[in-house]
Amino acid sequence: MSECVIEDKGGYYQINFDLEVEDFHDIFLKIQEVIKEKKQDMLLSLASIGVLYSSHLATLVRIHQIMHKNNLRFVLSEVSPEIKNLLQITQLDSIFSIYETLDDFKDSLKAAEDKNAKSEMNFEWQILKNNKDEAKIICKGNMVAGEQLDELQKNILDFFNITFDFSELQSMDAISAGFLEKLTFRHSISIMGANDKLIELFHKRAIYEKVKLV
Repeated sequence: MSECVIEDKGGYYQINFDLEVEDFHDIFLKIQEVIKEKKQDMLLSLASIGVLYSSHLATLVRIHQIMHKNNLRFVLSEVSPEIKNLLQITQLDSIFSIYETLDDFKDSLKAAEDKNAKSEMNFEWQILKNNKDEAKIICKGNMVAGEQLDELQKNILDFFNITFDFSELQSMDAISAGFLEKLTFRHSISIMGANDKLIELFHKRAIYEKVKLV
């Protein structure tokens, strides 16, 4: 079979292989191996591809399924008008991430990075000490992994009874939820003012049963 090359482009993988090969088993395995080591989107440029047949589409769908299962995107770039029309007819344009050019895709990654950075800057917290063992933590914005969360963790370790006021907290990422869950192992945690989105997250992470909602 033809060689499959997957390059780490720093923020995404770019895959190269011959669509005319008959056996894609090794290619699928290679994709699974690299995304297991590093979670990144996978991009395939169709700049040199003039026509896609049903067998090609089946291969692309299989790659999408592998990526989607790992909460990652399979991205197509430099798609010709003919292929774009085919994807629309087959409604596959609804599952693939399609970009006119490689630069358009890179710009989307930069925009996502800027959005995450903005979210981190938007996270604020304040500690109100009741006594030596108790503290109330007021959180605002979006709780995400980063320096603010690290500092919060360092500053609350000495308190046993901790009440989080989430009245002005909009969201929480997976790492923040993990941080909250770990706190329940050694601390008594109460939560007030959590919105429906946060409560749903607590249920999914089994945090709901480990904290007291007030």
